[in-house]
Amino acid sequence: MGEPGSKNRNPFIASIFHETNLAETKGSGIRTMRNLMEKSSLAPPTFESDHTANLFTTRLLLHHFLNESDLQWLNTFCKFDLNTEQKKGLIFIREAEAIDNSTYRQLNACDVLKASNELRNLRDKGLIEQKGKGRATYYITGDNLNTEPNLLNTEPQSLTQELPSVIREQIEKLGVRENDPNKIKGVIYELCKHKSYSVKQIALILNRNENYVYRNYILPMKEEGKLQHTIILFY
Repeated sequence: MGEPGSKNRNPFIASIFHETNLAETKGSGIRTMRNLMEKSSLAPPTFESDHTANLFTTRLLLHHFLNESDLQWLNTFCKFDLNTEQKKGLIFIREAEAIDNSTYRQLNACDVLKASNELRNLRDKGLIEQKGKGRATYYITGDNLNTEPNLLNTEPQSLTQELPSVIREQIEKLGVRENDPNKIKGVIYELCKHKSYSVKQIALILNRNENYVYRNYILPMKEEGKLQHTIILFY
C-alpha cells in the first residue's frame, strides 16, 4: 500500500458495490479517505496489505493531527532540528508505538529513498530504534524519545487500584525479578482482557522499562496473535 495502483481482493463484491452506487470507481476510496481526513486536519490514514494472510489493515488516528498538545510535545525535541515530515513520523510513533518505511511514505507522500534517509536520521539521533532487517525493518521509540512526559510521573498504584484483585495478586507475585516470559505474558494477557492499556501503562503497572516490555513481550504477543491494537487499528 501507499504505492500507485489498485487491485480488487474480491471483484464480485466490488462489482456489486459499484453497480449499487455504494462504491466509487476502482482505486478512488483510499484517495478520498486521505483527502477528507487531511481537510479535517486529521492524520492521513495508513494501510497495510498482506495477501498471504488475507489481511488488510487500515490505521486511523482519530484526533486532530499536530494539535496543541502534539506541538508542545514536539517542542521538547527542538534541539534535533527536525523537519515537518520527521515530526509527523514521531507523532505517529507516539500513537502507534512503531513505524516502518511504507507507513512513513504514506504519512508524508514521499519516496522510498527520502523515507529511508529521514528514518535513519531519526535513528542516529537516538529518537527511534531500528528493529528487523531489509524489508522487515521497522522502528520503535528510542532512548531520546520521551513519548508521554506526563505519564512518566504517574504512580503505578493509581493504575493498579482499578484492577480486579486476582490480577493484582498475579502482579504482586511477579515482583521485579521475575524473568519467566510466559508468566509475564500471562499477566499482560489478563491485563488486556480486563481493559485496553497502552504499552506505557503496562510498563508502569509491571514496574519495567517500556521499550523492554514492548520488545520482549508486547511485540511477540502481537505476532502470536494474542494481542492487537484496540483503538487505532480496524481489521
